[in-house]
Amino acid sequence: MKKLALWILIITFLIFTGCSADVEPENENGNGNEPVDPDPIIDPVENIAKYDELDEGISPLTGESYDGESYPMMVQMENTPAARPQSGISGADLIYEIEVESKITRLTAFFHSEFPDKVGPVRSARKQQIHLWSEWNFLFAFYGGSTPAGQNIYEIREELGVTAPMLDGMSSNAFFRTSDRKAPHNAYLKLSDFADDTHKPDRTRTIYFDQELVFEGETAQKISLAYQSINKITYDYDAESGLYKRSINGDPMVDKENGEQVTVKNIIVQRAKHIKVEGMVYTNIDLIGSGESLYFADGKMKKGTWERKDKDSLTVYYDESGEEIPLPAGKTFIQIVRTDLPVDYE
Repeated sequence: MKKLALWILIITFLIFTGCSADVEPENENGNGNEPVDPDPIIDPVENIAKYDELDEGISPLTGESYDGESYPMMVQMENTPAARPQSGISGADLIYEIEVESKITRLTAFFHSEFPDKVGPVRSARKQQIHLWSEWNFLFAFYGGSTPAGQNIYEIREELGVTAPMLDGMSSNAFFRTSDRKAPHNAYLKLSDFADDTHKPDRTRTIYFDQELVFEGETAQKISLAYQSINKITYDYDAESGLYKRSINGDPMVDKENGEQVTVKNIIVQRAKHIKVEGMVYTNIDLIGSGESLYFADGKMKKGTWERKDKDSLTVYYDESGEEIPLPAGKTFIQIVRTDLPVDYE
């Protein structure tokens, strides 16, 4: 009887150990799979566009993905009533509006995602555009410029150490004139001819774009400002597209070539000191320095400041707390205005 009990005990032990060998031990997560790291390290997918940081495959002008091989190109465009509507303007990714003389403004348009067949009218550059050029350092197309002492754009270019090439209508045969307008309002460029020859800048330059940003601030569905009576600008926010539609003197600002209205994702209003040049019609602007700024995106507005420390620095935009401010990825219009120019929004 004792032997039978012993055999039963041995058989029971063998059965139990055999079954246990077929079962994988549980890990700390309570399952039979491979151990799971409770805090896994995941490499983030980042598309950085932040001043002197720019990931490959990102446009420096918009912060959006870009799969082309060209570099941006700058074009100095006229903005008087005789020049409107401009050609190719809807294809620009970044546009600065800056006074040049007697409150007349010109547009410095940057092209990258598109190189339209007809862009213009192209006009002359001034001292402030050369300061802008020294910051971005892309191929710059213009038709002559100011030459008096202290205003000579060619001398200022040397002083600022601009290394990017220029396409100057005074010495280049790349420009063509049309018969529908009188000179000097009829000089144009076929940018598509230069898409493969644009200049690679010596350094990275962008603004600060965040593709995932949700922009918050005060309501700003409509924005109004005016450089003078013949240049009253309004932006109307279109919630469906998430873009601002630009108008001049109550009429949509359209591209002469395709009839499209100019739309942008972001608007920066940059206040800067304007100086009347004694004995001349020219206006100089302190683009090296600092001042107040307004930022508009997604129907909202934030206040802040801008600063460019010296000629070798980039213009950096800050919020009210002094932190570098990101903008949503997309096209941007930068309005350089006088320190006391009214800007209304609602």
